[in-house]
Amino acid sequence: MRFTIVAAGLIAIVGGSALAKTVASVVDQTTSFLIRDWVTDRQFDGFQPPQVFAIEQGTKVYGGCGEYVRGDEVGGSSYCPATNTIYLVPSQLNYFYKAFGPSSVAYVVAHEFGHAIQNRYGSLEGGVEVELQADCLAGILVNYGSEQLGITRQDTIQMAQAAYAIGDPTHGTGAQRTYALLSGMGVVDAGCSAQEMISLLNNQVSDPAFMELRATRSGAGSIDINKSPYPKTLGGLTNGL
Repeated sequence: MRFTIVAAGLIAIVGGSALAKTVASVVDQTTSFLIRDWVTDRQFDGFQPPQVFAIEQGTKVYGGCGEYVRGDEVGGSSYCPATNTIYLVPSQLNYFYKAFGPSSVAYVVAHEFGHAIQNRYGSLEGGVEVELQADCLAGILVNYGSEQLGITRQDTIQMAQAAYAIGDPTHGTGAQRTYALLSGMGVVDAGCSAQEMISLLNNQVSDPAFMELRATRSGAGSIDINKSPYPKTLGGLTNGL
């Protein structure tokens, strides 16, 4: 069993009911947009969109992606390929919302949808490169829906900072996650293919933007996030996942 944990070690219960309602509205808006786009995209014919559940940290899941007899506790927002299910942990999302704003919540939701796309078109086999690819796909999804979701160009900074904050050995370094995210957004000249993600994981990317991200260790540095000179679409990438 393998839960694709978005942020191991950064789960925290913060905020009151008003905050929770705000987070819930971001989750609802993002999920609704992504599912509407999924069911109307002919590329996904014959493959249902993932079902999405809000589930508290520590809740046990039996069967599917959980051990059948003992069960397995959900540690963070994750995707279960066996049942095509996304689990979202409200306490985790509240933490991200408070620390980084609504764009970070949309980013987490899109990251898990990225895993569903991998399950549809590519493979979930592998290690950290799978998580980096999900970040890259999240960049495409969120950038595509930025107008509908109310996410501005400046919000990409928040997403980049969130990627830094939740960088860990199972998901890649902050610089790697941010570069993958900006690749999906079309800000840098890179794609989301499995081979590109492996090169990124091994720090074999020669792009000066990646070098700057590794050196600054925070934010996006001097990278111009107001332009997308390398726009990406799922249609142009799915064959290379």
